[in-house]
Amino acid sequence: MCSNVYISQDFIDKFIYHYSSLDSYSLEFDFMTKNQDKIIYSQKGILFFSKGKFKIILTDLTFLYDGENHYTIIPDNKEINISAENSIVNYIIPSKIVSTISAIRDKIKMKNLFEISYMDESGNSFLIFAKDDFSITRIDQSINDGYINSIIFNKTVYNEKIDDNLFYFDEKNYEGYYLNRL
Repeated sequence: MCSNVYISQDFIDKFIYHYSSLDSYSLEFDFMTKNQDKIIYSQKGILFFSKGKFKIILTDLTFLYDGENHYTIIPDNKEINISAENSIVNYIIPSKIVSTISAIRDKIKMKNLFEISYMDESGNSFLIFAKDDFSITRIDQSINDGYINSIIFNKTVYNEKIDDNLFYFDEKNYEGYYLNRL
């Protein structure tokens, strides 16, 4: 039993190091919300991360962080919400996830060698499924009343060159959109 604890702690250390040391990555994923095993919401997405900035493109909206502001772009409503924070980063961006795991290290539980479990400060529980190379295959976020958000990572590319212009927000590209500063 004692050796399993050390193996688990070693895996967590290496998992944290793996994502903390990456400059950039891109992920293709499926996002779904389920309630009692019934799919309520589902869509595909892609995430680009480089040097702390990110862009998450979903079917019906885009999240962008340019290093200063978070933008939630909603084309159907012709609306852009601009804020200092966005909670989605805490459960979809691996670099932010490992930052959380590192901060609450003593509360992390390993279900088995490749399943990391923890609860955030809001009381949501997370289960991260990883492979032996530390790549994440799925994240389940259990929220209230039986709802579960699942992110299934289909393709991950590490340390690829990502153009900084991808993270640049230009108001001129969104003429006619309502800008909501939160």
